[in-house]
Amino acid sequence: MARDLFHQLVREALEADEWTITHDPFVLKSGGLRMEVDLAAEQVFAAERETEQIVIEVKSFIGKSKLNDFYEAKGQYDLYRRGLRKEGIQRKLYLAIDVDIFESFFQKTLIAETLEEESISLIVYEISTKRIVQWITR
Repeated sequence: MARDLFHQLVREALEADEWTITHDPFVLKSGGLRMEVDLAAEQVFAAERETEQIVIEVKSFIGKSKLNDFYEAKGQYDLYRRGLRKEGIQRKLYLAIDVDIFESFFQKTLIAETLEEESISLIVYEISTKRIVQWITR
């Protein structure tokens, strides 16, 4: 699969926040399909002695239609979430998007309601600083 335009940026932002990249890509085999989720990472929390494990699908939303880009991203997210659950993989799934898209498109009422109702978790990154600016876990 082709990598998203901001794949490397998100990887570096995660590493800057002390996440260890464990898979690039994370191959998910479920229900007769082989799917590639962009990244998998983990972070150890020393105080709790626990490891948090996540998988991230990076999306740039640079197509002609933000709505069509959303349809595609949501479809991938839904399939990945179902596959992770079916295979018993205990990693939290996130959709990574640029802060400009988050503030302009993802705040539209129907999109925001869909994200909330469908429990879609987001990582919001900033292109200019190459940093993660917000985690939204649902």
